[in-house]
Amino acid sequence: MGRSVNHINQSGFGYNAFVGNQPSSGFVRYWEIGEYAELMQQLECFLETVLETDQVPFDIRDQAGQQRAVRNLGYSGYRSLSGFMFQCALWMDLYWPGYAYSADLQLFFDCFMQHPFAQVFSNGTLSSNVDKAVAANLYNDFVGCLRMEAVRRGVRKWLWNWRGNLSSQETSIREYIGTLQARHKTLLPVRVDLYYADYAADDNDALVRMGWTMEPGAGWMQVLSNAPIGHGRAETRARIDPRVAMQDRDLFFGNRRGVDRTLFDPMVGHICKMEQGGRHRANHFHCIFFFDAQQVRQDQLYALKYAIADRWRRVTRGQGLMFDCHERADQARLRAQGRWAIDAIDCADPAQIARLVDYVASYLAKDDGQMIRVKPTLKAWTLTTGR
Repeated sequence: MGRSVNHINQSGFGYNAFVGNQPSSGFVRYWEIGEYAELMQQLECFLETVLETDQVPFDIRDQAGQQRAVRNLGYSGYRSLSGFMFQCALWMDLYWPGYAYSADLQLFFDCFMQHPFAQVFSNGTLSSNVDKAVAANLYNDFVGCLRMEAVRRGVRKWLWNWRGNLSSQETSIREYIGTLQARHKTLLPVRVDLYYADYAADDNDALVRMGWTMEPGAGWMQVLSNAPIGHGRAETRARIDPRVAMQDRDLFFGNRRGVDRTLFDPMVGHICKMEQGGRHRANHFHCIFFFDAQQVRQDQLYALKYAIADRWRRVTRGQGLMFDCHERADQARLRAQGRWAIDAIDCADPAQIARLVDYVASYLAKDDGQMIRVKPTLKAWTLTTGR
C-alpha cells in the first residue's frame, strides 16, 4: 500500500519526510551517465519560465464543436512551456525519499502529486487514451497552480536568499583565512579538485533509478523506473547522489591519526566547497589545503598531492579522481595578471594575503550555476572548513 506524502518546511529547503514504499520486483534500471543532469536541467528551465513569466502553455480553442490545443509562442529568453508538457511525469524520478530540495523543486513535486494533471500520465508518459486538448487544459491549470502556490510559499524570496547565501560564504572564507594568517607565519596553499569517474565500476557504485506511480486507493508509490534503456552505462552514484558524495568528503577528512597521518600532521587548515558542474553537472569538491610552510618544503609538495589523491581514491572505493590546479594551462597568464595566489604565502604581507583571499573567494563563493539544489538533509553543509 502507498503511504501519504507529508510536505513540510515550505519556505526553505523542502524536506520530504515520507517513507517510500519498497521497490517493486522486476528489472533493475540504473541511472545512466548524463540522464540525471538532463532531467534536472529540463526541470530547472521549466520552473524558471513558470516563475519569471506569465506565459500560458496552450491556447484552447473551440473548432467545430471540439476543443483544440494550440501552442503559444515562448517569451524572448525563455523556452515555450508547451514543449515541457510531456516531460512532467519523468521529472518525478528526481524525487527521492528523505532528501531536502530547493524551494522551487519541492514546489513542483508537491503540486504535481496533488494536481489532476498527474492522472493523464501512465508509466511516465502521456496516456494514449487521453484527449490532447483535455491534457493541455489540465497542464495550463497546473502551471497556474504552480504560480499561485509559489506566491503563497514565497518561493522567489527563498531563491533570492539562497543565492544571497554566497555572500555569507564569502565572509566565512575571509574570516577563516584571517584566522590562519594570525596563527602562522607562512602558509603553503594546495588547491585541488576532487571528483569521480564517469561510469560506475560495478552495481555497488551505481544508483537504481526509481519512478513514481499513483495507484487507485493507494496513492503515490515509488517503483522501479521503466524508462527506456539508453547506452546502458551506469553513472557513478556519488556524482548524482549528494548523500554519498558528502559521506565521502567526511571520510576523507576523518580519522587523521591513521595511515595518512603524514598528510594531516603538517596541515593547518582546509576549505572544501561542494558544487555540481561539468558536462553532466556532477557532484565534485573544490578544495584548498593549507600547510605550514615552515614544515613543508616545495620539493615535498608532490608527495603531499599524491597522498591527497590516493586517500581520495581509497575513501571513494576506487572511483575518486583528483585534478591538480597548480598544473592548469593558464598559470602563466594568471601570474602575468597578478591573479596567481597559491604559492607560499608570507602572512606578514597584507598584499599576499589579500590576493589569496580574493582568489579563494572567487572560486568558492561564486554563482555560476553550480550551486547544490538537493541535499541529504536540511542542515547539510556544502562549504566546510577545518584543520
